[in-house]
Amino acid sequence: MYNVVTLASVWLFLLVGCASQPYPPLPSDMPQLSGDGGGSRSAPASALDKGDLSASAEASIAGEPQPAGVAASTSAPVSQVVNPLPPDPASLASAEKRQLDIRLAEQRFNYFEDDQLVWTGPISSGTPAHPTPRGKYLVQSKDLNKRSGSYTNFFDRPTPMPYSLQFTGPYYVHEGYVTGQPESHGCVRLRHEDAKFVYSRMRLGDRIVVAD
Repeated sequence: MYNVVTLASVWLFLLVGCASQPYPPLPSDMPQLSGDGGGSRSAPASALDKGDLSASAEASIAGEPQPAGVAASTSAPVSQVVNPLPPDPASLASAEKRQLDIRLAEQRFNYFEDDQLVWTGPISSGTPAHPTPRGKYLVQSKDLNKRSGSYTNFFDRPTPMPYSLQFTGPYYVHEGYVTGQPESHGCVRLRHEDAKFVYSRMRLGDRIVVAD
């Protein structure tokens, strides 16, 4: 029994993502598209328009019906097993526009293609002491096997941040342990299958909106 508890505790420490050490304070005048160039390529700032959330995004948040197969809202505790699974990315038609909406008050993400809701699920965002920056951003870099340059895990090694999408500075959407509550030091954590799906569909320059 002791070994089982110990292994479970170690696994939890490995999964918590960017919760081990704090991000540097977020400057009040930081432009939304300033980044640290964590990836090999960057999205041009000129690609970001000045619109708000898409009409479909607002409709979904207002409680209108979701497409068949989309997971229903979850309540705590959040299972790390995604059931049902997201659609097979290869089965989806190509899209002209892709957008990931992060809703902090609901601790939920909504992923859209061509203004249609494709997938949704729970998140864990930054705590009030280390908030996830709100704003409209573009995907600046993608990194399948990113490791944190600021945080360490239980073994004092750089924390794994798989399926990372950088949206501003040192802030990423990535796989991590999700509770449906603010838990991180600024990043947005998605469960494994959710993060893998979103990562596979989104491209550099695609839009990420972080709002209440």
